[in-house]
Amino acid sequence: MKVSLIENGGGMYVEEFQVTIIELNTKNKSQLRVKVDEAETTENIIIRAGICGKEILSADYNYLPAFQKFRDKLLQLGYGIKCNGARLNAVQSEMMSGVDKVYLVEMGRQALTKDIVHIWDYADINNFPDTKQQEDFWKKWKER
Repeated sequence: MKVSLIENGGGMYVEEFQVTIIELNTKNKSQLRVKVDEAETTENIIIRAGICGKEILSADYNYLPAFQKFRDKLLQLGYGIKCNGARLNAVQSEMMSGVDKVYLVEMGRQALTKDIVHIWDYADINNFPDTKQQEDFWKKWKER
């Protein structure tokens, strides 16, 4: 869920999202504020948040890989993020690579416009795949 647009100086803006995370070993839910610089200050998508006294930072030229790096760092700390980008079936086309949208695909079915969702929107999920698992799913789906 988008919370705000913050000026980052010199007319540059950073989006801020509030997302739900779950501690994997206790299942406790909490909220996390995530700041995203969508290639305003550099050519990269930069995602950052503070958790457990640490700053989690990830960056990539494309949005989904930047998100995946961020999500994998959360997983390493024992947290899953309950949003569309964390779903096993979240994929992104090359044409969408610079935006915060993904397709939620199904095996044996072509991705359609109606399947496009916002990466950060809440998803009621209980399984938290890592990037490799998402990529394996995408390869199988693509081969359909």
